[in-house]
Amino acid sequence: MKVNKFKKVGKNKYKVIFDNTELTLFEDIIIKYELLTRKDIDVKLIDKIIEENRWYEAYDMALSYIEIKMRNKKEIIKYLEKKMYDEKIINNVIDKLESMNLLNENNYIRAYTNDKINLSNDGPYKIKNDLINMDFNEEDINNYLSSIDNSVWEEKLTKIINKKKNIMKNKSYYMFINKMKNDLYNLGYDKYMIEDKLSNIEYESDALLKDYEKCERKFKGDKTKIINSLLRKGYSYEEIKNITK
Repeated sequence: MKVNKFKKVGKNKYKVIFDNTELTLFEDIIIKYELLTRKDIDVKLIDKIIEENRWYEAYDMALSYIEIKMRNKKEIIKYLEKKMYDEKIINNVIDKLESMNLLNENNYIRAYTNDKINLSNDGPYKIKNDLINMDFNEEDINNYLSSIDNSVWEEKLTKIINKKKNIMKNKSYYMFINKMKNDLYNLGYDKYMIEDKLSNIEYESDALLKDYEKCERKFKGDKTKIINSLLRKGYSYEEIKNITK
């Protein structure tokens, strides 16, 4: 089988036209197997070229995937599996990327954590859990998270609480506090840090007065029904007692 023509079809890729077939091959493959000068190519060599070229193809895809943003090993494996590459090719691509330090796990942990700090409301425990689910080493995660000063998380908590405080003016103090505790815990913040921040906030709301007036109209001044209704809404008995005097 002879090579009749080469045609460039992309970065480092050429369409190689043989007597009765054509292949799109990477430049490195063409050079390695001396296709520019080789006069005759047997079927066995063609099969070997196709197999090796598929590895180059997978490697090139992985590099392009990494260029968009930093990826971890698990993400690349899933990406290449979706592209229908077999396990052997994927493992060889991963080995190559690791040898070039393109899958440095500590760099990924650092970049991922910093992005979450700057671009999301996530706290340290949620970030840690997300990284563990990506198959990163827990000790490496803990090492980086422990290097972050508590003031970073405290500042984030303050911003979240202040924002929510302005949105939830129509809620009682106790409803607001309980909602914030639940939300912040789910976001992955330390329980004691949450308690400390919430114990020092100033929260003013006219929700109790409005709800009391609604209940008074609804229950026509029946204090027992008014009190029970307000208790169910999350107000404390002391708050209700003060307003129903």
